[in-house]
Amino acid sequence: MACSKGAGPAAVRVRPLPLVVVGKIGARDVPVEVRSPVDLRPLAQADVGSKTLGVLDAVLVDRGDHVRRGQLLALVRPSDLPDQLAAARGSLAQSQASLSLAEANYERARSLAPNGLVSQQELQSASAALATSQAAQAAAQAQVSAIAIRLGETRIDSPLDGVVAARRLDPGAMVGLLSGATIVTVARIDVLRVLISVTEKDIPNVHVGQDAHVELDALPGRSFGGKVVRIAPEIDPSTRTLDAEVRLPNPGEELRAGMFGHGSIVVDVHAKRPIVMASSVQMSNGRSYVYVLAGDRVQRREIQTGVDGGAWLEVLQGLVEGEEVVTAGADVLSDGVSVRVARDVDPFTGADLATAGQGGKAD
Repeated sequence: MACSKGAGPAAVRVRPLPLVVVGKIGARDVPVEVRSPVDLRPLAQADVGSKTLGVLDAVLVDRGDHVRRGQLLALVRPSDLPDQLAAARGSLAQSQASLSLAEANYERARSLAPNGLVSQQELQSASAALATSQAAQAAAQAQVSAIAIRLGETRIDSPLDGVVAARRLDPGAMVGLLSGATIVTVARIDVLRVLISVTEKDIPNVHVGQDAHVELDALPGRSFGGKVVRIAPEIDPSTRTLDAEVRLPNPGEELRAGMFGHGSIVVDVHAKRPIVMASSVQMSNGRSYVYVLAGDRVQRREIQTGVDGGAWLEVLQGLVEGEEVVTAGADVLSDGVSVRVARDVDPFTGADLATAGQGGKAD
């Protein structure tokens, strides 16, 4: 069969050259960042309850309502404070009458003492009675004021400007029995707080005032900028990290407390560094390689990478701006092999990027 008459040069099949997609190496400023998972927190938050024992008479706000500092949130009907206030006012009136009598007795004794009509002992007794009455009157006045303040606390006001984040009790509930009983929770969300965990080796590079940004899982493709405003004074012994606080302006309240994402602090910028697509890089024995186009052949070249941007890598050594590297089809290549080249093609979808740039029209 090896000597078949049909065999000949025309029957020999030539394997086609491998088709690869190449892209040019670009250069840009590369930010060096410290990254960590984060969640958004309100700038300030207060659980509002009642110090006065009584029944919750009304709750005037609900979840999501915007409130101002000092705005009335709820009313409490006290159990016995009105009776206590009436009794305290009666005691105050009694002490005021006693004080008036003591003042009159003292003035009479003081006017008669020079003529010897009143003994020195009687004058001293009148003076002591006056001082006692004055102290009793002051104590009664303080008691009335204290009960009046407690009555005023039956009006539950907002401690800050913000939004009602939670409403936990309804009218009819007993309040004031437990110190932790919360009626509503008010949170300030026009500015949000983010804590970015910084590892020990990155601590010297993080400073107050540095730029930061946050990418959120709920809002993909968008970045929200802020500034580092505070750095914790000590390392958390359980995680060996330090918290850097970043504040994000949220004037439109588009962001919500509790959203999860990743926060980054820009600690440095590498100017005009070559960038290569991550899909172009192959790893072998801990080293990084790319295939560089040289004419109609490819050259396998070792490179050193720096900042990992996810879809791209910073090149520290091995490539220069303008060189072309294989972005798709490198799996079947070897050093020095001849290739067919496709340019302006998306390596993932095969779409013609040049045609897409013209609005998708083709002749």
